[in-house]
Amino acid sequence: MSESRSRAGPTIAPGVEALIGTVTREFTSDPVSLRHIREYVAGTGASTADLPRGDDAEAIARLVAPPLFFLSACRPVVAEDELLEDGQHTWVGVPGVDGRSAVAGTRARFLGAVRVGDVIHATQRLVAVTPREGRSGPIVFVEVETEYRNQRDEPVATHGITFAFR
Repeated sequence: MSESRSRAGPTIAPGVEALIGTVTREFTSDPVSLRHIREYVAGTGASTADLPRGDDAEAIARLVAPPLFFLSACRPVVAEDELLEDGQHTWVGVPGVDGRSAVAGTRARFLGAVRVGDVIHATQRLVAVTPREGRSGPIVFVEVETEYRNQRDEPVATHGITFAFR
């Protein structure tokens, strides 16, 4: 854990502003499985009783993953000791902006269905880095936009998120 991440407040490395508009991260999911969808649905607290059984190929072919599933499919799986001190993944925000992080806002556009067998590719771009002086000290807002496409290069969704670093 760096000193800046735990005590000194947010830092912005030289050159970060030059990254605005560029691809800052990419990730390709494993092929989506019925089990992935079942685990996602169970994790939301919803019943999985209406999901098809593994031997019902026709029902599986018709199954559409829940709307925000694309986020789960493209989140890297890491061990707990690989998370940052504040519990966030190391891919939160953009390299070069450091501090304790919190989500300050999100937005999503759903553009296509995610189905069993799809492989989702996520491409994140840096939209803005905005340093401000808040009531309790300096704060840096980092806005990223991620585009999600399937293996046929069809758009699935876009997801924007703004992080606040203190």
